[in-house]
Amino acid sequence: MLARPSWYWMTLRLTPALFGIPTFAAFVWSPLFPIVCAGSGSHMDPEVAVSRALTEAVQSRLTEISSTRDDIPSDLDLYWKGTPSAEVSAILATLPSGVSASVVPAKYSRADLHAARDKLLSGGKPIQLHVASSQKPIHINTIAPAVDGSGLQIGFDTNDGAVKAAASPLDGSVSTDEVKALTDSLTGVPTSVTNKPAPENTSRQQDSSPFYGGAALMNPTGGICSSGFAVAKSTGEHLLTTALHCDGGNGEFKTYWGGSAVGLSTTYNGYANDDILGLQLNGRSSAGYLYDGPALETDGYAKPVSGWGQNYVGDYVCTDGANSGVHCNVQLTQTDIGVGGVGGYWRPHTDLGFATSYTPDGIAAANGDSGGPVFVGRNNYTTDEARGTITALDRTVTCPSNEQVLDAGVRTPWCLAGVYYVPIGQTLSDMGWTLVTQ
Repeated sequence: MLARPSWYWMTLRLTPALFGIPTFAAFVWSPLFPIVCAGSGSHMDPEVAVSRALTEAVQSRLTEISSTRDDIPSDLDLYWKGTPSAEVSAILATLPSGVSASVVPAKYSRADLHAARDKLLSGGKPIQLHVASSQKPIHINTIAPAVDGSGLQIGFDTNDGAVKAAASPLDGSVSTDEVKALTDSLTGVPTSVTNKPAPENTSRQQDSSPFYGGAALMNPTGGICSSGFAVAKSTGEHLLTTALHCDGGNGEFKTYWGGSAVGLSTTYNGYANDDILGLQLNGRSSAGYLYDGPALETDGYAKPVSGWGQNYVGDYVCTDGANSGVHCNVQLTQTDIGVGGVGGYWRPHTDLGFATSYTPDGIAAANGDSGGPVFVGRNNYTTDEARGTITALDRTVTCPSNEQVLDAGVRTPWCLAGVYYVPIGQTLSDMGWTLVTQ
């Protein structure tokens, strides 16, 4: 059944259900809020089931809208040292109706604080600090002027940058009072100091330990595949998953760019029925994050994995293969499918989803995305809920002209509208692994 009033689309579907109980899925979308919101309902009375599905869809929509409110304050504070210039005063005098601003005296100007900051730099990089409470040198990883002009805000740690900060615990023995006294003295302005990890300079194309899901891997035969999820064995050892059919024989997986070592494939960390392989990281580690965004984006943007969930027909999911990047609004059309594939693998439990009109580029994945994660956005899309691992593709479509893949210089991109993935719950159960979350 399809209704089309002038301001929204609503789709209602009868879905298969255990014991024949009437079950409906409802989907709502409108141009004013172009995100598909869904709900489902079951009841012995079909009318009640429909009512429940529609109510959940509408409530889901209201939740999404309310979580995107613009709560910008109308009263502004401008911190300024001395008297504002004529240009600034003119701007303050012509603010939009309903917006007011107050000039608050600041102890230091931006120029003052930049000059103080430069006293902590040598050759354009932060100098190392030494204090009595730490045998290791102190590495400054962030310096910023305080927004109220009161001094400098400084972040530091004792990690030398050899590994990602997330893999290196902070040195709690370092006295922040000692560090503050030293930076106060060196800069000549008040400083506030925080012992915190350094920002991480990695990307899906060239990841480093602790490794994330959705990263590009060079398999032992030189082809591209994707990392999936960080998992932990019962022993506590961390692994990084990918597709077993990517292996090509036990060997070493590397980063697709740079060729740095990631992990080794071993037969006892793989299972053909789930087309899953856990890479042995040999002293390195993995963390509960998934890279996000286009395949060629190098900003290292990643979101934490908050947990995992079950898959149901009608769900909208995102695929996150490293070769073609993230594709969302892929709709699950069927579950519990047995599917064969390259290498003679038979995967008895997979789910199938297809790109929809809401999928921006009309494709669900491309070749080289095998092993990549499938997820659903949670917590206003700030975290990812794991749903499965890409194992096979279906229904070839013409690649959009703007579609970019990492291995375009090696082979012609091959785009597909359908994606088969093994549910993450199935894999965790079969392998006895635990999903690593944040």
